[in-house]
Amino acid sequence: MRLHGWMSLLALGLVLSSAEDTPGFAQSASPTSARKTAAILPITTSSAKGRTQFAQAVLDLENVREAEALQNLRAAIKSDGSFAQALILLSHLSSDPEEQLRTRTQARALAARVTRGERLLISWLAGAQEGKDLPAIAAMNDLMAAYPQDHRVAFLAGRWLVHKERYSLATTVLERALRLAPDYPAVLNQLGYAYAFNGNFAKAFSAMDRYVALQPDQPNPHDSYGELLRLAGRFEDAIQQYRASIQIDPNFGSELGVADTYTVMGKQAEARDEYERAIVFAGVPGTKVAYELQSAVTWIRENNLKQATRALNNVAKHAHQQGLAFWEAESYRVLAACDPDYKNAGKWVQSGLNALQEAHPLSPSDREEEHARLLRIQAIRAAQAGDRDTAGTAVEQLQTMSASSQSQVVQLAAHSAQGALLLAEQQYPEAIAQLEEDASDPLSMRLLWQAYSRAGHSEKATALGEKLAAWYIPTADQALVVPQFHTQFVSENQKHP
Repeated sequence: MRLHGWMSLLALGLVLSSAEDTPGFAQSASPTSARKTAAILPITTSSAKGRTQFAQAVLDLENVREAEALQNLRAAIKSDGSFAQALILLSHLSSDPEEQLRTRTQARALAARVTRGERLLISWLAGAQEGKDLPAIAAMNDLMAAYPQDHRVAFLAGRWLVHKERYSLATTVLERALRLAPDYPAVLNQLGYAYAFNGNFAKAFSAMDRYVALQPDQPNPHDSYGELLRLAGRFEDAIQQYRASIQIDPNFGSELGVADTYTVMGKQAEARDEYERAIVFAGVPGTKVAYELQSAVTWIRENNLKQATRALNNVAKHAHQQGLAFWEAESYRVLAACDPDYKNAGKWVQSGLNALQEAHPLSPSDREEEHARLLRIQAIRAAQAGDRDTAGTAVEQLQTMSASSQSQVVQLAAHSAQGALLLAEQQYPEAIAQLEEDASDPLSMRLLWQAYSRAGHSEKATALGEKLAAWYIPTADQALVVPQFHTQFVSENQKHP
């Protein structure tokens, strides 16, 4: 499972039953899933064919075969146009903003016609996409309370918590799901990620070993194992796992994992070759553009800013042509972060904000969160350039947003921006307090390291520096910070062992 594809996997764990709330194919994903009807989340559909297609979609999702899952969900909806649960899952799986909006709206409209559990599911998943996190979380909690013995509901909640970076709580929920269904592969996959992000790689690798053993003929166990090995800095082992995935299914797309591993290893030319191969297997425009962005970022890692600017501009252009406002704005945000000219950086920020205001379909949560990320970059660049007025204005805007927003992304962006401004003003204790709230993002981690160092907190600075220098999540922020920081940090430690 690829980390940046969390939306595509949000609904992996649904338990299905047949039309009008009768028990269905609960045995499909776990040998221990013989359960009472009342113990599992039902689904309402008038079509036996649609139910079968939906069942196959869930199996595809559990095996992280997203393109096939989308095809089967669309087929299920074609068989039953009032298939509320299929509609809400399609809304989350699709990378097409228009399809997301259309199917989410339809699912909302059909909510009164399905069971309470399905209404809770719709409220949860739709609310998440609409930026209504508090009602969404309340619905999730109610759904878990209504189906405490449903291992797939527990899995779904655990997956949500992993996305929210609540790894300790995710571990608790996923371990509960594993007790309910000890041989459920998909929960082992998610549990491995929860362990890894909590720094417990021994347990993460143990979960992956079990996952591989349960599904030896599927590519994703090796793909996920490769990702966790990369997080631990075991690059050659990671590539071996990705190659195993490719051997099982050359069309699965694990070239992306190979590319991501090469890029954090510093092998950018090899990474670009693999990204090109991954783009070939990307089935939808949004995924293609995302991979193009990953490839463009390799030029930042090589400190070739001229080529990076050209490549990122091309990504923004492609995204605009496809009506993908999120990726267009993100491309401009990366340009704003990497352009050495501060005035140019401001122009890139404005281009990103303009992209978000265009008439392209975009979920409210994506629009709000990307807006916050752009303002955060504006505040950081302005603070570093000594432009306190612009930095202060961006911080104020983020504070206003965070006062009414339920998004953790918005909250963390506000902390990071304010911390950057306080750091520039040499208010180190206050800056530290703000930046510690966002201590799992490379940009904020570098600022926090600077604040620790300048405030004389050498032990904290060293510990954070070691963590940041070994940060192997191949995001754009990692590319902007880690390669140069790693060189600087190692050099300083060699001078002062």
